[in-house]
Amino acid sequence: MTEKSTQTPAKNAVPQFKRRTIFIKKSLQVRYMLMIIFSVLIGLGIMAFELTVTLDEIFDRYPVLVQPLYDNLLPIMTSFAYKISLYVLCVVVISALVSHKMAGPVYRFEQVCKAIAKGDYSQRVHLRQGDQLTELQDEFNKMMDKVEADIKNKK
Repeated sequence: MTEKSTQTPAKNAVPQFKRRTIFIKKSLQVRYMLMIIFSVLIGLGIMAFELTVTLDEIFDRYPVLVQPLYDNLLPIMTSFAYKISLYVLCVVVISALVSHKMAGPVYRFEQVCKAIAKGDYSQRVHLRQGDQLTELQDEFNKMMDKVEADIKNKK
């Protein structure tokens, strides 16, 4: 016989936020993604340049040995271009997901700050598990606990 544990949620349980959209703060996320993609493209450009220079040097030294490679260069480059395109697509998807982990917490902080600015000092930031900025969330919530306590003591 096994017992089924019935746990009731605590009264002050933190709600779980499930974001349904990837782009929460488009401008922040797009800038972040472009920065990542640009740096990857620069790296790929440097690699392509180095490869070209190296192959040219090898061809100058050993033209007879490298000629079959140059004869088949177009199919090789086409295959390489497909692979690079797939790689860049993976970078775009991963950067979107990573930027989502940053933009979501920033968005939550903005929403809580707007509510506090309107006078609701009971607001706290609650981030999802795995989000970035959890240390900032903890410190912000401690600060708001103190501010709210100070306001109550002054009344």
